[in-house]
Amino acid sequence: MQVAKKVVIIAIILAGFVFTVSFSTLYVQVHIYEGTACTCTLPIPLLIPTFSSLGIFVGLIVYYLMFPRIEESKERLRKDLEVLLELLREEEKEVIRELIRNKGKILQSKLSSKFGKVKSFRIVENLRRRGIVEKEAYGKTNWIKLSEKFNEVLCK
Repeated sequence: MQVAKKVVIIAIILAGFVFTVSFSTLYVQVHIYEGTACTCTLPIPLLIPTFSSLGIFVGLIVYYLMFPRIEESKERLRKDLEVLLELLREEEKEVIRELIRNKGKILQSKLSSKFGKVKSFRIVENLRRRGIVEKEAYGKTNWIKLSEKFNEVLCK
């Protein structure tokens, strides 16, 4: 289904939900004002669970209509990430992948155990000079973190 059609359908569903809630609120208000609140067609205590259920239903329909678009954008982001990683050397790619697996933050000692102390230091320094990662002292080692702008793109 085309995106424009989905947006129109979502707008209609949400408008219908808002109209139903507004109309029902007016209905209840009139019966409360007239003093017939207990004798109206739809008992007032049932309105809250009814509209809660209807709200969940509307939310699920909207999510169902938008889910393919969300997944498509995530897949596009993954492909863009792979293209970005192609610009790096193999060791740098591995460090970035480790950072992504660890939500953008890893101890340098863990990188050292995987790549070797000198090699990991050189890789991290190259990435730091280019503004891709940041180092933060942590005891006898360092936290290696993706810089803020890369963390937003790679770890979300």
